[in-house]
Amino acid sequence: MKLIVTFDSAIRTLSVRIGIGLIVASLVLFTSCIVGLFEFSVFDFAGHSGIRTLAALAVLGCVTSAIASMED
Repeated sequence: MKLIVTFDSAIRTLSVRIGIGLIVASLVLFTSCIVGLFEFSVFDFAGHSGIRTLAALAVLGCVTSAIASMED
């Protein structure tokens, strides 16, 4: 199976790349919290813990990529 991030539609391609970018951003921010560059409390939002906010960012990236890469 080959990973394809370029589609016929520019919007689909952009959506998949944004989704992957959100996943990578979440991973980088999570790793920086583990290393000690940031604290998880920096990402507290609307009463949710920082780790939950970072997880929600990764889930949003997964959902965006999955919806954009669906076959017609």
